[in-house]
Amino acid sequence: MTVINKNHHNTYEHFLTEDECESVKVTALANEEHILNIPNPVPTAYTGLTAQHTVYNWLSNDTIKGLNIPQRLFDLPDFSGTNHIAIQCWMNILRQGERIGTHSHGSEHDGFYAINIFISGNTTTGTHYEDIGYRPNSIGEISIASNCLEHKVPSHLFREPRISMAMDVFINEDC
Repeated sequence: MTVINKNHHNTYEHFLTEDECESVKVTALANEEHILNIPNPVPTAYTGLTAQHTVYNWLSNDTIKGLNIPQRLFDLPDFSGTNHIAIQCWMNILRQGERIGTHSHGSEHDGFYAINIFISGNTTTGTHYEDIGYRPNSIGEISIASNCLEHKVPSHLFREPRISMAMDVFINEDC
């Protein structure tokens, strides 16, 4: 099993371009109802597309597939020397008054990365991370953190939806 530093947290600007983010936004909104209608046997405290994170992998969507996100991850310093990754990818769409409460994606013994890419919406809603506190978002930025790092999205106060793409990235150096 790969050991990941429990304090790992990096953010990179412009992982996706503004045009790519616009394309992802249009795709997420156009497919939202379809994804919400996929039967989900796994109970979750989440709502909306976030709740569907176990039943649909957005990397299988043709538009998202065209962005070649797995290869782009390999190009980041966080994944240098990594030979094989497995990714579960989902979308979060928060509408006015919605939020994502404090959570982590697993324990420090699980050893994977939690990733967020900010796609669209008012950047001041931001994200709160336990290590650095509140951080406003910027279109196309990617945050890569240890799966055990707690984070949350405060209440979204704006009319335009806040859209982000989230991923759990599992590394297997033995492949």
